[in-house]
Amino acid sequence: MSKQTISKGKSFKAGMYLLDSFTSGMYNDPLIIYREYIQNAVDSIDMSSDWQDVPFEVTIRLEPGTRRITIRDNAMGVPSALAEEVLSSVGSSNKTLGKMRGFRGIGRLGGIAFSDRAVFRTKAKDEELESIQEWDCQNLRRLLAEQRKDAFTLEDVFLRVTTFRQEQCQNTEESYFEVTLSGVSSFRNQLFDLDRVRRYLSQVAPVPFNPESFSFAQTIDEYLSGTLSSYCRYNISLNGERIRKPYRDSVKISKGNTDHIEGINFFQIENSKDRPFAHGWYGRREKLLGAINRGDDLSGIRVRVGNIQIGDAHLLDLCFREPRFNGYVIGEIHVDSPRLIPNSRRDDFVDNTNKGAFYNAIEKEIGLPISKEIRFQSRLASNQVSPALVPEQKKKESFISDSTEPVSPRKDKPVIAPPDDIPISLQDVCQDCPNLSSVLAFMKQR
Repeated sequence: MSKQTISKGKSFKAGMYLLDSFTSGMYNDPLIIYREYIQNAVDSIDMSSDWQDVPFEVTIRLEPGTRRITIRDNAMGVPSALAEEVLSSVGSSNKTLGKMRGFRGIGRLGGIAFSDRAVFRTKAKDEELESIQEWDCQNLRRLLAEQRKDAFTLEDVFLRVTTFRQEQCQNTEESYFEVTLSGVSSFRNQLFDLDRVRRYLSQVAPVPFNPESFSFAQTIDEYLSGTLSSYCRYNISLNGERIRKPYRDSVKISKGNTDHIEGINFFQIENSKDRPFAHGWYGRREKLLGAINRGDDLSGIRVRVGNIQIGDAHLLDLCFREPRFNGYVIGEIHVDSPRLIPNSRRDDFVDNTNKGAFYNAIEKEIGLPISKEIRFQSRLASNQVSPALVPEQKKKESFISDSTEPVSPRKDKPVIAPPDDIPISLQDVCQDCPNLSSVLAFMKQR
């Protein structure tokens, strides 16, 4: 009988290019680094024992003149005895999957790809020591760009580009975590585009609604607080201005027209195994004629985990009969199940059977009924039929799905409209054509 040799992993080696994957390789949009640092900050707020008694906040300061960005929270900070270990961990985290938004231990590295120097400062309450770690990002990029046969290990590079120290501080009551990025540069200077950053944060960050512009804010907050296991909103400011979600009572559509939100529909996305996957809401438009203008920050039903957006406004496009129909509505789906795990880029979920079931349920419960209503309203408008003349039974079908069969995942392929829907598609796609009415009249005669 042959004797087997058991390897103890001595040949394992983590190379330096892993850092490149964790930094520039992870973020195709520079603005994502704001989400990563906010995610870490609000997780720290949630873990703070006195979070209900202290006015916690996250402040972001952009200084284009000096090319400096500072993100600071006044949460629990990191105790001095643990600071070096925590700050030196890459791909390791003590956060619990399913309870914290970040759990992979790589978000802190996001800003390294866009700056010459990154400094992390932290201090815990009732301590006299401030812990400071600095990254020489210029040197890191130089090392990664070199063509070396004897490439450094991840640990070798880390020791070459970082320093750690602790300093005495006078205010022992203070606790915080602060990120300072110096020598920041990005494509078209996006990281310092104040309006662009503000709009991005209003859509992605876990901030409150603005009740002055969105009269349904309190109603939605009460529903989500009563149904989700955790629903939190945080004070986040950008250069002194509070950030709020972009929702409002009116939406802009084509030709400078507007439509109004007349009410809110609440729903849940069922999971046959245990509790629902998610709870959500969408706004009922008064007319539902035409898509919300492209580039409007509130169009589309968005998906959120821990009240932070996953993906973008188009994540759920394929859950509708036509992808553009998602742009007709506003709303949110708040995931509340540990079975749905955001991927590393947070632009979708990790592939598993639960992801498929989640999207199928959205298509069946939300996408198909809304698509049906959009086509129905468009048909009414194109035929110039008064809603009063529509049979009562047809009215009742609006926003109600008559499908009881399981919904298969939709493929990204062109949708061919049936003959009755050709005028509808023409009106939606060619709404700015000066000869549209003549074409529709001709088709009716045919």
